[in-house]
Amino acid sequence: MNLHKKSSSGSHSFIKEQVANLTAEQIADFKAAFDTFDTDGSGSIDADELAHIMKTMGREMSRNEIEELIRNVDEDGSGSIEFEEFLEMMVHHMGDHSEEEEIERMFEVFDKDSDQFISHGELKLVFKKMGEEISDEEVDRIVKLADKDGDGLIGWDDFFAVMMEK
Repeated sequence: MNLHKKSSSGSHSFIKEQVANLTAEQIADFKAAFDTFDTDGSGSIDADELAHIMKTMGREMSRNEIEELIRNVDEDGSGSIEFEEFLEMMVHHMGDHSEEEEIERMFEVFDKDSDQFISHGELKLVFKKMGEEISDEEVDRIVKLADKDGDGLIGWDDFFAVMMEK
């Protein structure tokens, strides 16, 4: 049974309305994230890709839990998450958390050793786990752009400032 069928049609309409109100920039950001997660380029996120995403985020989940997550948003019954379903899932999820909480969660994904800083190595590791090969020069460029205090690390204040620059 999917989330939208379990929830009232009013709730589903609200989420559809929220998706329709996304800015072009928000949709582009979600599309970039979706494309990163869609590692095989199929146009959908399957159970294996979702398991990989969750593992990258530090959350080990059983196959049954992964399949349940997909069933909760899979409107067309395809067994995978297409972009429109991904947008609805993200809008629904955004309503559950403040923007600062979401940014904090993203920071924690990158800060592998929980020292409150994202190092060159941590940044490269996360990209690699997401299936993105990135050169040391590209990582250096990202760190330099984000590192507002010039210490060679991306601290919480640096990360938050970059995320809020949109």
